[in-house]
Amino acid sequence: MQFKGSQTIDATRAAVWAGLNNPVVLQQCIAGCEQFEETGDGRWQAVVLVSVGPVKARFKGRVTLHERQPLLGYRLCGEGEGGIAGFGQMEARVTLQDDGTHTRLDYAVEASVGGKLAQIGSRLVSGVAQKMADHFFARFNQLLSQPVSVALSRLDSAAGAVWTEEAKGNDSLCDVSLTVNGQVVQRYVDPRMLLVELLRQELRLTGTHVGCDTSQCGACTVRLDGAAVKSCSILAAQASGGEVVTIEGLAPAGSLHALQKAFNHCHALQCGFCTPGMIMAADDLLRSGRPVTDASIHQAIEGNLCRCTGYVNIIEAVHQAARATDHAEARS
Repeated sequence: MQFKGSQTIDATRAAVWAGLNNPVVLQQCIAGCEQFEETGDGRWQAVVLVSVGPVKARFKGRVTLHERQPLLGYRLCGEGEGGIAGFGQMEARVTLQDDGTHTRLDYAVEASVGGKLAQIGSRLVSGVAQKMADHFFARFNQLLSQPVSVALSRLDSAAGAVWTEEAKGNDSLCDVSLTVNGQVVQRYVDPRMLLVELLRQELRLTGTHVGCDTSQCGACTVRLDGAAVKSCSILAAQASGGEVVTIEGLAPAGSLHALQKAFNHCHALQCGFCTPGMIMAADDLLRSGRPVTDASIHQAIEGNLCRCTGYVNIIEAVHQAARATDHAEARS
């Protein structure tokens, strides 16, 4: 499988080279990238969530740079393993040219896949790979051509790069840093980006749902600095510096929260679309220390709409979770 392309980036060659060697920038440009860390000079490891037709898996991979010629180009080798989904290997050559204000980046890629990915067909896999490449360069171009002075000054320090003074004068992106499910994350985003968009699109935490876009249904409820909030009504920039817990982080990995167990046991769901937000709203009640009664449950979930169950089993599930929590605290 082979594909190649050329991109014109609205930045100097020095800025492009620095961005291509900066893990903070690269993670934001790779669709579905959950982790991107430098392990050595020109060596990185990454975790990327990839969907190709019916196959959806997390690929853990390694990327290394070879034949590096600063400001001119390099050869890139990568390999990823997605368990039963299969594996992938690729080699790419990247070259840079500029005219003083714009940079032309040319790339040529050779890739191979195995396992279930190979069974899907090369045309579909190649199409997804091309879309990921297009997404990468669109995002990369956006970051370099519309930077924020503070954000880029931090990237300068991290990458040891010298960015153009003209670029530093445009404050069109926001530097957002927050703790999500116990991990510190940093992104440079459009100031209009909602917190729910940051969680779903940038961090791939898709358990937080979008149901109405008008802050009425509560499917997007998360915990922000200890309180339940509707993440579709808060800008990502407003949440910067805060601590966010989503449904994915409600319980330690491999275990279930008392509310999740109770919703399962009481069958407090049908389609399940409202369930993450409903659980996060109910968790706010349990954490508050207020008595758990029918009235307090009604009040806690009044901003969350369920179109399936009639709420009876949901209310019973919250009662059951409260009893289980009280019992666990009594034993401890």
